[in-house]
Amino acid sequence: MSEEITEVQGEQSEQQYAFEEEQNVLELKLSNFDGPLDLLLSLVKENKIEIKDIFVSQVTEQFLEYMNQVSELDVELASEYMAMAATLLEIKSRALLPPVVKDDEPEEETPEAVLIRQLEEYKLFKEIVTELKEQENVDRFYRDPDKNVGKEVSVIKENLSLDGFIAAFNKFLAKLQVKSQQSTTVSRTMARESFSVPQKINFIREVLKTVNEFKFAELFEPGASRNEYVTTFIAVLELTKLQIITIRQSDIFEDIVIVKREGSDDIHVDVEGEYEQVE
Repeated sequence: MSEEITEVQGEQSEQQYAFEEEQNVLELKLSNFDGPLDLLLSLVKENKIEIKDIFVSQVTEQFLEYMNQVSELDVELASEYMAMAATLLEIKSRALLPPVVKDDEPEEETPEAVLIRQLEEYKLFKEIVTELKEQENVDRFYRDPDKNVGKEVSVIKENLSLDGFIAAFNKFLAKLQVKSQQSTTVSRTMARESFSVPQKINFIREVLKTVNEFKFAELFEPGASRNEYVTTFIAVLELTKLQIITIRQSDIFEDIVIVKREGSDDIHVDVEGEYEQVE
């Protein structure tokens, strides 16, 4: 989700994508997606398969075929889709070759495993956002969290709506993109990135043991990857849903501030049990 969330004009289908069949050619409307992960996830849903089965299904071929059929793409819009297509082609090519055994080098997470994990975490992100939006519509007023948090969830976002937080996060990413000189080619960055939502949830909770309030940007070291930012963002959403933190922002252009909720140290979160890990 490196681009700002696109405002989709018109009514979207349940699968969040639309086609126009004209002279037996399918025209993909990329403006209906937040990025290549969104498109891949829609294809997974349409094909009714598990995310882990993506490489042995039609989804990879469909994604590549759609890229071939899209014409007159905006270069900035298409760059990440093409980078994802290049990664899928690399994975398919390596699958046709005999495996290379490297005894002296430590094992690295494969591009396949990284992409599957990214899809699973993106799916989780969309589910959390949907749930938070429902809570926001039902309960817009502040109230203390229930002692039995697992039975009823009250999401509190002080001075910041969910849409505002997502917009602020995208502005945050846009600023980083301007400052950063790192390549946007997915295949170059995937192998060295290894972050998960459970790891980031544990990390944020450790930070909250020492300080009660900090800026979102302070969670990262210089040179942090886009994947780390997105994974941390999902962890923040999950901690908000669990009423462990609140989110504040004095103005849309100001820093996102994370605030520890009183009594949240007593809330137990079984992060390893909640999230499926990709080996």
